[in-house]
Amino acid sequence: MDGILNGVHAYKVTRSIKIGFDPHGIQRVMRNSMCTNPSRIFGPMQTFWALFQKELKLELRQKHALAGVLLYVLATVFVCYLGFQQIDSAKTWGALLWVTGVFTAFNAMQKSFATESSGTHLYMYSLADPRAIILSKAAYNALFVAVLNLISVFFFILFFGTKPLADMDIAQFLLGLLLGSTGLGLALTFVAGIAFRSGAGVGLVAILGFPVIIPLLITIVRHTTLSLEGASALANSLNLVVLIVLNAVSFALSYLLFPYLWRE
Repeated sequence: MDGILNGVHAYKVTRSIKIGFDPHGIQRVMRNSMCTNPSRIFGPMQTFWALFQKELKLELRQKHALAGVLLYVLATVFVCYLGFQQIDSAKTWGALLWVTGVFTAFNAMQKSFATESSGTHLYMYSLADPRAIILSKAAYNALFVAVLNLISVFFFILFFGTKPLADMDIAQFLLGLLLGSTGLGLALTFVAGIAFRSGAGVGLVAILGFPVIIPLLITIVRHTTLSLEGASALANSLNLVVLIVLNAVSFALSYLLFPYLWRE
């Protein structure tokens, strides 16, 4: 009887995996790199890359969800245009950009773990180092948020013109955009993992996530405002250092604490 039940359980797990994504590439990488040993401090880059590709393939398969996020960005920028019509202040332009970016990030992060079945998580738990799982998700989410923020910049320029960007230091602006997106991806992915493991649903992502990202959000807006106003790199260096530190803290917390969360 136990054998029959185990066989049924294995069939359900395998079926849920095949519906979500093709595991053979990940299986091959795990087998070749011997990443099933939980004592490993960090999985090899092959494991990370396989998991990152899995996240990308899942996103591309859900074209309706991707189109919904893009529509959300466009609608948010359009509502800002209806309210302001014209923006002359770099501070206002930068603040509205990150208001759009933060809400878009929350919208994107909620599905980090919720869209995968329990069978998929059990399968991943048996094969991959939890650190590789959380870092691959965080890296993909950071890249996704960065792309969405670049799209938001395009829409802001389309609706409001380039007047607030006349004195912009583009190198500082893009660096701040990258660090801000990475910080949001790391912090909110870890929060999404906590929400998933607690069983409280996606609503907990917003409840826990907003207090966590307040220091990051304040620093991002300050850095973006100074870069739009053409401030020197020295004048903006403190904000840059704070962004790097916040990213490092988010990375360290995800790297050290997620394995214990995943094990529960």
